[in-house]
Amino acid sequence: MVEYVRTGLFRHDKFTDVQRAAYVSNDLHWGLTHKCNTHGWTGMAEDKALATMLLSAGEVPTPEILGVIDVSPRIYPGVTQIGTADQLRDLVLANLAQGIFGKIVDGMVSFGAFRIETADATHLTCAGHAPMTYDSFLADFVGENTYILQHSLTNHSALAPYAGALATVRMVNLVQDDGVYCPLAVIKLPQGENIADAFWRPGNLASEVDVDTGEIRTVTERGRYEVTFHDDHPEHAGLMGLKLPHWDDLREINARAAQIFAPIRYQSTDIAITEDGPVVIELNYGGGFDLPQYASGRGMLTPEVRSFFESHGCRFEGEAKKKWSLFGRR
Repeated sequence: MVEYVRTGLFRHDKFTDVQRAAYVSNDLHWGLTHKCNTHGWTGMAEDKALATMLLSAGEVPTPEILGVIDVSPRIYPGVTQIGTADQLRDLVLANLAQGIFGKIVDGMVSFGAFRIETADATHLTCAGHAPMTYDSFLADFVGENTYILQHSLTNHSALAPYAGALATVRMVNLVQDDGVYCPLAVIKLPQGENIADAFWRPGNLASEVDVDTGEIRTVTERGRYEVTFHDDHPEHAGLMGLKLPHWDDLREINARAAQIFAPIRYQSTDIAITEDGPVVIELNYGGGFDLPQYASGRGMLTPEVRSFFESHGCRFEGEAKKKWSLFGRR
């Protein structure tokens, strides 16, 4: 029901039956994803340390791993492992000038992410938090989680006016026998004090990107009840219609990353665009249906996408001619 309202599908004068039937609920995501993908590859993608190592070995640009906070017996080949406050302090002070971003190794939608702003010999300060000692940071903030630490990246200058922190492009990937098909692309733009680009964070924007040209086609924001479509960026004109830099390179890098993880037939990547070019931040085992539909204002189940899922044994109840949608009967 939340998605039904947020997409505006209750407005019967806004959608045809065919358009309504193209929407698919995010509640069906995991069931459809597991139908398409080789289950043994789940951890390969969702473990950020492992995925980064594999992508890097495949010559895909990724953020450098500075270290991993992990007190378990696990070993991370070639990566500094942090288990004590002294080790954390030494790594932070050595890398602070370039910025440090941390995220949970197997986390999703940016929950628990942090950005270290300042630090000295006794305390560190993360964006939005009071100063903490290194001991209290490990005990109270990190807790039992495992974190990967990377340098903070900076948006390309063309994107800088429209995002307060690192923006990423979500490429929806269908890996087929003849290559990688991307039916939808969305750029997520963090706003205000938000340190991450997830659309659920208040004020953040998401824009559909033309897959062929890299041009911004929409500007959306998650309103109280429905997704709001803006004519342009609310504060800085010029976002609508902007052609993203390095777009051809981004598409090539996305395809290479997708093919390295080809047993994950339905997947998505999150790719930052820096001044030096695209950098793959994450590769996801699957990818929510909600974000592409919210940002584009239309359903994901085009005939091509429906055919892909059905070729992997997925079955959808209700065709448009039966006046059904995947949210339920009209």
